[in-house]
Amino acid sequence: MQTGFVEVDGQRLRYQRGGSGPDVLLLHGWGGQIESFYPVVQALNPTFRTTAIDFPGHGQSALPPAPWHVSDFLNCTLRVMDQLGLRRPHIVAHSFGGRVTIKMAAEHPQRAGKLLFTAGAGVIPPASLSVKAKRFAANFKALVPENVREKLLPHLASRDYQNAGELRPTLRNVVSEDLTPLLSKIAHKTLLVWGDQDRETPLYCGETMKREMPNAELVVFPGAGHFPYLDQTNKFNLLMLKFLRED
Repeated sequence: MQTGFVEVDGQRLRYQRGGSGPDVLLLHGWGGQIESFYPVVQALNPTFRTTAIDFPGHGQSALPPAPWHVSDFLNCTLRVMDQLGLRRPHIVAHSFGGRVTIKMAAEHPQRAGKLLFTAGAGVIPPASLSVKAKRFAANFKALVPENVREKLLPHLASRDYQNAGELRPTLRNVVSEDLTPLLSKIAHKTLLVWGDQDRETPLYCGETMKREMPNAELVVFPGAGHFPYLDQTNKFNLLMLKFLRED
């Protein structure tokens, strides 16, 4: 894999590229980085040219200059694609990468080929009691002293939020946007791969995407969690290669 950097509006962003053949762009999840996809890259490289990027604020890419929304990540991704000569790659997206992919496919359909979402985010599932409690606590955080909030944070905030650091305002923007209304606009051939034990983007999200997207197939991995491509790597890779190679 060749490692390099591109600049978008003064931001330094890392990418890696390897293999040869049709282009596949890999978009990692929140808190991830290029290396998160290595088992997938190894399976793709013999027959595809793979490009993976670190989203701004992740891996070795620079932080966003201000709190961003999904559209900002999309615009940045499109600029990186332009610089790397990616006209219409197939896309493999995990979790947060799915949000960017939904926006791209719905608003710039000519820029994406086939779509593979694995535990893709973008659909807001019905809130569980624990989530409702966290939202309630967040609404009243201004009434709670800061030292108390820090002690409560591990119990009231998601793992992603706890680890987000300077990206917390951006994460709040991202997770509050429901992309469900965009799904019906996506006509691309799409494969949805979900674990039935996913607690981050529960199976409800995959089922909603299957129902709303006109050309989508859903495959569920029993026993897999939020990382189906890591939990059941061989099974995922075989399914992915079959999907991407089909006419």
